[in-house]
Amino acid sequence: MMYEKDIVAYLLRECGGLHPFHISRIVALLDMKYLEEKGKKLTEVDYQKTPYGFYSNKIPEILNELPVEKVEEEGYKYLKLKDDANLKIELPKEIEEKINELLDEICELSDEELNKRIIQSKYYQML
Repeated sequence: MMYEKDIVAYLLRECGGLHPFHISRIVALLDMKYLEEKGKKLTEVDYQKTPYGFYSNKIPEILNELPVEKVEEEGYKYLKLKDDANLKIELPKEIEEKINELLDEICELSDEELNKRIIQSKYYQML
């Protein structure tokens, strides 16, 4: 069973909103963690890789399916779940725990550091 939509919704709820750049990086790190521990990715997200970074066509598709709104505060643009979104997020406890561990690890990283952490990982080419 694939959990991409629930993972993205969970990230938006837990973080109070995120830029799509951050969502894609967190999902990639989660996939790399699963590659390291279980030998396979958790999601079916497509990664178009370059030496400098990557993008995914799947993340924008998922965001279009979720009840999100665009917010701009102090020049920072991000997406958040709409306040009235009665969204049922169904993730196994193990996945929620992995996401929370990951968020704790990366919460202080700059965008550049976050991106570097992914592209310098030995698991990057396996995504």
